[in-house]
Parts: sequence; structure tokens; C-alpha cells
Amino acid sequence: MDGPEEELSTTAALLAEDDGADVAAVVHAQVNVIMAVRQCARARRISRRPQYHGSTAGRRGNKRRDFAAGVHNILRDYFGVGGMPPIYDERDFETRFRVPRAVFRRVYLSVKDEPFFQQRTNATGMRQAHPLQKVVAAFRVIAYGDAADRADEYVRLSRTVIAKSTRLLMEFIVRQWGPTYPRRPNQDELKTILERNKERGMPGCMGSLDCCHWEWHQCPTRMEGAYQSRKGKKGIVVEAVCDEDLWVRHLFVGAPGSLSDIKVMQQSPLYLDVTGGRWPPRGTPFNINGRTRTLPYYPVDGFYPCYAFLMSPHPKTSTKEQTTCNRLQGAIQKDMERLFGV
Repeated sequence: MDGPEEELSTTAALLAEDDGADVAAVVHAQVNVIMAVRQCARARRISRRPQYHGSTAGRRGNKRRDFAAGVHNILRDYFGVGGMPPIYDERDFETRFRVPRAVFRRVYLSVKDEPFFQQRTNATGMRQAHPLQKVVAAFRVIAYGDAADRADEYVRLSRTVIAKSTRLLMEFIVRQWGPTYPRRPNQDELKTILERNKERGMPGCMGSLDCCHWEWHQCPTRMEGAYQSRKGKKGIVVEAVCDEDLWVRHLFVGAPGSLSDIKVMQQSPLYLDVTGGRWPPRGTPFNINGRTRTLPYYPVDGFYPCYAFLMSPHPKTSTKEQTTCNRLQGAIQKDMERLFGV
């Protein structure tokens, strides 16, 4: 056995030996192995991704849709070509596009200079789709609720272009005419509405308020529970206010079909403005049964609660006056039924 002096000398020799180079070499080799494994894993992930090859041999080419033929067909059918009248008259146009020809022309002239709707030239020097094709395709989807590729054979556009045209056209219409049309009446307009409803036997009436359930055929599966109505159909509740001329004075769209009319009204901007004192204005007093009132009202059906700005019909008529009041109120509410029918 070694003595204590020999053990101490051996230990001192081991401690004095410089092994930093060996440790560094081992660590460096380990790092290289880890980096190599990561690169191999990344290469495998990239190889599983679908590669984009562009216009190369073997790829499916673009369809020769003949954009000029699509524009010619639209002009021939609805606007006339070469001095000849269109095949389909004004009534057919309004039936298929859900708007008069003058309204369609106004929308088209306003949106045709937008970047996406402009006619462009591709890299080969060929002219692309005309703005009229994109607007017609978008109107067809909006009017009939068809799939985006349903009008491909007529307008000669792909599904992607038609879907994007529909979305951008709706955004443009809301941005361009939203502040003008679906708005509350100003003081002069409100005065005119009150005078006309007074002649119809309902003084102080600002228009008809009602809700309508629209069926949502393409409701996502994850949202079916919230948007399913009591009849088992997926739908969206639309709350609207209109006057005798069917001018939409209030529109609240998007509430789930599972909600009742009362719950929809309690979250609509109209109810929040009334409870906040921002609407309606009280600068036009009117007289009912010898009493002067300043708060106008909306006639509603008997399902709504008794609020100061709502007028429900008499549940059980016992006098001739109550029967007459219900009859006049029903005539005012017909305006909303006409609006939903249109």
C-alpha cells in the first residue's frame, strides 16, 4: 500500500494537470451532435410541407376563361350591345339582382375605380377581368346566397376572385353609404314622419319596430347551439325600424337566433340610446287624449314590455276606441312586414 506522502503527491499531480482542452473538446462535439439532429428534424418538417412550384411543367394551368366573352354576355343580357336593347328588361334585372338598374349602376360607377376592381394587365400582357364582371358576380352571390363558384360559367371568374369581390363590395357599400342611409331621422325628417303618422291616426309615432329571424344555412357547427331558434333552425335576428316609405331608420343585425325579441332589443343600440337619453329628441310635442306628450314612440306587438317609448296593442279590447287603436297600430306595423318582404 502506498503511504500518505505518495497519495498526496498523486492527488496534487491530478489537480495540477490541465484537462480544460479535453472538456472543451467533449462539449464542442456534443453541441455539434445536437445541431445536426435539429437540422435533420427541420429538414424533415420542411419536406412534409406542400411545395409551391409556380408555373412549372406538370402543374395545372390556369383556365382559359375568356374574360372578354364574360363582359360581352353581361352587356348583351342586361345593358345592350351595338345599339340593340338588352335581352332582359328592367323587371328581370331587379328580380335577379334584387336592386333596380339605376342602383346597380350607381354602385358600379362608385366601386369600379377601387384597386381590386380595376382592370389590370398580367405579366404576359393580357387584360384581366373587367370591373363589371366582379360587381355582377358579387351581386349574384349577395342576391341568391349562392356559393362563390356558382357564377363561374357566366361571369368567367374563379371562386377566389368572386369571394373576394363579394367581401370587398360589401365593405365598400357599408363604408360609402352607411352613414347616409341606415341612420336616425334628423329633426326635420322626424317632424315630417310624425305629421304623416298623425294623418294615419297615430300621432307621436316614429315608425314601426319589429324583429325578423333570418335562417342561416351556412352556420358553422361550433355556433349551431347559440344560433338555433326554438323551431330548430339556425338563424340570425334582425331588428329594424322603418317609416311609411320603407326607409330603414335603424338596423341591428347579428344577434343569435336563440334570443327572444326582448333580449335582442335590450342589447341593441336603439335601446341603449333611449335609456341613455340620447334618443329620441323631444322637440316635437303631440297631443293624445287631451294630454300633451313630448316622447315619441314605436308601435310594437304585444310581446314587448310596457316601456315609455313603445306602444303595445290592447290585449283585450272592450271598447270601440281600443279596437280602433289596435287596427290603426296594425296598419302601421304593416310597413315593417312590407320591408321584410322586400
